[in-house]
Parts: sequence; structure tokens; C-alpha cells
Amino acid sequence: MVQPLPGAELDDAVNRMLGALLQGAPGAMSETKRLLRDIPGRPIDDALIRDTAQRIAQTRAGEEGREGIASFLEKRARRWRPQE
Repeated sequence: MVQPLPGAELDDAVNRMLGALLQGAPGAMSETKRLLRDIPGRPIDDALIRDTAQRIAQTRAGEEGREGIASFLEKRARRWRPQE
């Protein structure tokens, strides 16, 4: 069970979560939002699992995914391109 946090601790937890989200690739974040908008009400079946896996694979194989992996392996900061 999740325990409620006092106000200051909650603010700190939210700020840590937001900081982590802001580190993500902009395009990948957009694709995640699109996926979350597209799946409500759909049954969790083979079609949904395939669709989700395909979307994730396409995002990882894209430019941002390659940059994320390269930056991790090279131990450097990520260089996300601004969204157009």
C-alpha cells in the first residue's frame, strides 16, 4: 500500500519525478502520450501487446533511441534535437 507523504516530502517526490521525466527524449515522450491516449478501453490482448511492442521498437530504433543508447555507452549527456 502506498503511504501518503507530508506536504514537503510530496513536493520533493513530485519534483524528482518531473526532473526524471524532463530528461527523456521529446519525441519518445510524445509517442508515450499518444500510446496512453490510444489504449484506454482496449482489451489487453495479443493485438494490443503487438501494437505496443511495435511502437516501442520503432521509437527505440529511431534517432532519439540511438542517441540515448550512444550517450549511455559513451557516458555523456544526451543531445536531444529540439522538436519541430
